[in-house]
Amino acid sequence: MSSDCPPVADSPWRTVAALLDRHRRDKPEKDAIVDVERRVRISFEQLANRVDGIARQLAQHGVEKGTRVVLANCEAPDKLLLWLGVWRLGAVVCPLDVPFVGHEIARKLLETLAPGLVVCPDESSAGLSAMTKAPLVRFAAGGFGSDTPGRAKTQRAGQRTITLAPDDELRNSDAPPLPDAETVCAIDDIASLCCTSGTTGIPKIVVYDHACYWLNGLDSIDLLGLNSDDRTLEYRSFDWYSAQILSLMPFLQLGSTLCIARKFSRREFGNWVRENRVTVSAGVPTVLNLLLEAPLDAPADTFASLRAMTCSTAPLSPLQWMRFEKQYGIRILNLYGSSEAGWMCGSRSERRKIGTVGYPAAHIRFDIVDSEGVSCAPDTEGQVVVDGAKLALGVLQADGSVQAIRGAPLFTRDIAARDAEGFVRMSGRMDDLIIRGGVKIVPQEIEDALRAHPQVQDVAALGVPDAVYGQETVCFVVAQPGASVDPQALRAHCKARLAREKVPKDVFVIASLPRSSRGKILRDALRQQWWRIVSMPPDLSEPEFE
Repeated sequence: MSSDCPPVADSPWRTVAALLDRHRRDKPEKDAIVDVERRVRISFEQLANRVDGIARQLAQHGVEKGTRVVLANCEAPDKLLLWLGVWRLGAVVCPLDVPFVGHEIARKLLETLAPGLVVCPDESSAGLSAMTKAPLVRFAAGGFGSDTPGRAKTQRAGQRTITLAPDDELRNSDAPPLPDAETVCAIDDIASLCCTSGTTGIPKIVVYDHACYWLNGLDSIDLLGLNSDDRTLEYRSFDWYSAQILSLMPFLQLGSTLCIARKFSRREFGNWVRENRVTVSAGVPTVLNLLLEAPLDAPADTFASLRAMTCSTAPLSPLQWMRFEKQYGIRILNLYGSSEAGWMCGSRSERRKIGTVGYPAAHIRFDIVDSEGVSCAPDTEGQVVVDGAKLALGVLQADGSVQAIRGAPLFTRDIAARDAEGFVRMSGRMDDLIIRGGVKIVPQEIEDALRAHPQVQDVAALGVPDAVYGQETVCFVVAQPGASVDPQALRAHCKARLAREKVPKDVFVIASLPRSSRGKILRDALRQQWWRIVSMPPDLSEPEFE
């Protein structure tokens, strides 16, 4: 496999416990985690003390090295404290968002995870106790940043509760001593079992060891040019592997400051950046589109501290990219990764190209190959294939076995091409490829053409069955606010810019595109809407879309 990744000076691996000890010693008063919504912050000394306290309580409930601990329905920052407490013992974190996956799927996932302990907020305990036979402990949410953790303060850990705020009495309790910070786990020990964002069926449970986290954290540092003085804003769920390796790991590795919110707020985004002197912010195309749809009326210095905003999870239109940078003056660093591989490519601050995902990350072997597995020539599309030590170990199966990922090249089914300078341009998924009369059509090419229309805000192209050509292209379009869009005018717009076989057969105007919680277009949902349209009797009125 080929790769153009530059060499990176690697920091030697250390356990999270050792990192927290070092930060507590070297920078005790520095801001570690900032809750930007509640305007509360804790220092590295406070963080390390709380993590130790949580670890002692978990140990009293039988958690030890290798124990699988499900963190159910937890929100940041509580989730981060519990997560680090689990890792402090060398145990395995299993984040699970029951409302997101649904109760029946959650029950099946819990059966597969076979946890040794389930930790959840007070209000979730009743529902979860009916889903699993594993021991369950509760905590009172909101202990972060407070020396008075509320109702949990009056209950001892032996009563199956955990307090997240400092508790000096625990230091002198019967809790087992904490394992040595330097040797509590090894780099090849399992660190987490994380559910993917599967849009249909049961999500996959991906198995990661500490090497996955360490190497992907190093790649995030390299891609974004991070240092210990950075203040990173993360508002995505830490159930996302992307948030874990983009924000959590560099914060731990560098001793930088992590600013967190429970979800994105268009109204508060500028305030969060200005008040907390944020230097790097996470981003996804949906957030960029929201900020473009209704531009912020913010003071000129609002984003003065912000040197870059990332964009990952879903493809970013070059047109939206340029519009955003012109509107806000914020540099976008486009990244490409997956749950199985972590970061595969990324833009660097001083080396990037609009419309690309940059060039390959440092800790991965990256190639683009044809149908025979041969490396593609420059500007020739093929499938992305990656390999290396930071790939996930595998996928946990219902019988407890692990279907391996690492150890062999991973064929991603992503279509891309690499130019002569090494920049990688993504075209889409092989699963989304439209084949019309033998001609292969990449949806993004049509989508980019339609996004260039001044009345179009968002668009998705997909293939649907056709009796003559096998497949035809149809597009679902979201109009700009207040605009009235003529579907035939949009087809004419495409005819002027695309080859004849790429012009969509039909264009449907809808209020919004169905997306997953991570911003990915749900093309199967759009395909179902198309089926409903073509199945309607001809005398019925035009369909309404939600």
